[in-house]
Amino acid sequence: MVLLDPNNLTRKYPDAESKEIMKKTVEFFENKGKVALKNDDHERVWYQDFLDFLKKEKIFYKMLTPSQYGEEGCRWDTWRNMEFNEILAFYGLHYWYTWQVTILGLGPIWMLVW
Repeated sequence: MVLLDPNNLTRKYPDAESKEIMKKTVEFFENKGKVALKNDDHERVWYQDFLDFLKKEKIFYKMLTPSQYGEEGCRWDTWRNMEFNEILAFYGLHYWYTWQVTILGLGPIWMLVW
């Protein structure tokens, strides 16, 4: 099991793209700060800033598109997805939920075309 320490991202990734995705995601949350994260959670603030970050960085596209259907760096990699799961869940269940329902929707589609 891999345990996340956002201040010490030492995992060796097989490619620079994966490392950059994880690093940028942690930076997004760390820059927002614990107080703001907790406040947004308690006040039920819609997390448009996170969705905008995902869109800007094309994270779902890069991580959830099989390599034969995307650009270089795109691939469905269960290990990489698990690590991204851990980062999102660490910072807030609602961030993880957005990711999870996307995977649940895409999984059956990709199973049909593979």
